[in-house]
Amino acid sequence: MIYVLIPVFNRLELTKKCIGSLKKQTIHRELAIVVVDDGSTDGTTEWLSLKHPDVTILKGSGGLFWGGAVHYGIEYLLKISGAGDFILLVNNDVVIGPNSVELLRDHLTESNRNSIAGALTVDYSKKQTIIKSGTVVKNWFLNITSHPYAGESLGDSHERKMIDVDFLTGRCLLHPIEVFWMAGNYDSDSFLHYGGDDEFSMRVKRFGIKTVLLPSAIVYLHADKISRKGLKDTLLGIRSSSNLINKFILSMKVAPAGSKVGFFLFGALKSIVVAIKNVQIPK
Repeated sequence: MIYVLIPVFNRLELTKKCIGSLKKQTIHRELAIVVVDDGSTDGTTEWLSLKHPDVTILKGSGGLFWGGAVHYGIEYLLKISGAGDFILLVNNDVVIGPNSVELLRDHLTESNRNSIAGALTVDYSKKQTIIKSGTVVKNWFLNITSHPYAGESLGDSHERKMIDVDFLTGRCLLHPIEVFWMAGNYDSDSFLHYGGDDEFSMRVKRFGIKTVLLPSAIVYLHADKISRKGLKDTLLGIRSSSNLINKFILSMKVAPAGSKVGFFLFGALKSIVVAIKNVQIPK
């Protein structure tokens, strides 16, 4: 069985598209969908109950955020799953290519279930533009990173190969169930909203588990427009990917011993530059 875990907070129209794409998977009969609805006020639970009664709904407190919802959902699934099962972590702002789950499952099966595998992310609105799907750290101290295939056109003729990466995004990420038996759950105490997927990617490597980007599996992301916020919200807000507290905790947890300070400082500098570019100037 492949348990599909989707953390949700509002955005019902996106959830509809996401669920629809899962129901169209080539192996849709092998999927069991579980939604963690963390206090949605847009009728998400009501719509799911009416239109998709086969979907299991777990109700959140409204303060779980992404990390807490994922942790809660995985704890639930660990109680009902067994050997040979998988957990597919999916965000509700994606539409999954019709054979992508099958491709991810087949890869993990062929690799003796010794990997977690993520799909290649493509911009939903542009259809052909590949965006960040995973991260390779080129230099830990200087926080020099690259994002395989990002910026390329999906229609480029060259063959894209599977790539080992350091960080995987949780947009469409398949895990053999035994990975959680070995490495534990996602760390929602340290990473309430951002950073949990990065930390988990590095943690599983300590148990000999590979983290791979599988470019044949495609997921289409409804990319958010750049929102202009104040410096405080950008650098300290829970829902900000530039949150400096998250970056410090992540650096201390995953960077090599001699690179922790450098990885954080150069990462913080990147965040500050992004924040200044996107800052909303009060009128």
